[in-house]
Amino acid sequence: MLHHLKEKIIKIINKKLLRTPGVETLRKNFNSEKNKKSHVNFWLKKSSKNPGINKFFFEKNTANEKFSQNISDYTFDAINNFSITEEMLDTLKKFGLLVIKNALPKEEKENIISHFLELKNKELSNNWMGEITRITREESELQRGYIDISQFEYLNRYSNQATKNIYNKVVKPNVELHYLKLKKILEEKPLRGETLLHSDRFLPHFKMFYTPFKIEKNDAPFQYALGSHKIDENYINFFLKSKYFDETDENSFKLIKKTVTVTTDENTLYIAFTNGLHKRSAFTKSNSERFMMFFQYVERFNKFNYLFN
Repeated sequence: MLHHLKEKIIKIINKKLLRTPGVETLRKNFNSEKNKKSHVNFWLKKSSKNPGINKFFFEKNTANEKFSQNISDYTFDAINNFSITEEMLDTLKKFGLLVIKNALPKEEKENIISHFLELKNKELSNNWMGEITRITREESELQRGYIDISQFEYLNRYSNQATKNIYNKVVKPNVELHYLKLKKILEEKPLRGETLLHSDRFLPHFKMFYTPFKIEKNDAPFQYALGSHKIDENYINFFLKSKYFDETDENSFKLIKKTVTVTTDENTLYIAFTNGLHKRSAFTKSNSERFMMFFQYVERFNKFNYLFN
């Protein structure tokens, strides 16, 4: 009982006090551009001292770097190796996006599918953490459940590799399974923070995603503005001058060179630097559904880690 109480207290501290600052911090807490600039520059300077972060986010691409809208140019096959290679990391560094097909062995993939079916049917086994969260809108319904990554050997390996290279230390993620179901009404109105290209936070940041099923163009695929994760003058000005921190802000066009849509085969994992501009596409087919795992690191790689690199 004391162990569970300790874990709960640590979780509250991580979530409320130490969590990596996001764009909502800039929106709520700063009335002047001068104060906002000091805040942004302070945290970016701290983050640049981490060698992994400096490599992936601060090192400039070469002038002749080509941005293609063909998702196959950012896609690799795991080929039963089930790990992240140096070539994959180089692609991620340049473009902010990496896609790995045939990512998991059959047994682990089937295990994940069984979890998604439990979530869809609202019948959770003992392998989950807490209750289902339900979010209902006019157009869609989302069911969200939480699991511990340690029960998935190969996903855990991918996560450890990614965090060790990007953050210069192994960081355990918070893992969410989302079952998103579109109702009969199609999504016609853009949603801020979802179906408009947006940034999650001004600090270097990434998410890992996994889907056991195909995601085609009608199934609300992920979209990414290639190279928008790179921290330079245009990047900083975007965060200083934006109101919504998305594609409706005037300075966003300087970050949006080309976008790519991540339509996937089954058993696909991808990593995206989500300080860069990204979104979920709108559903364009009635009664569609989407199954997606999200791996997030902002609670365990937090303000403390940026301050004491």
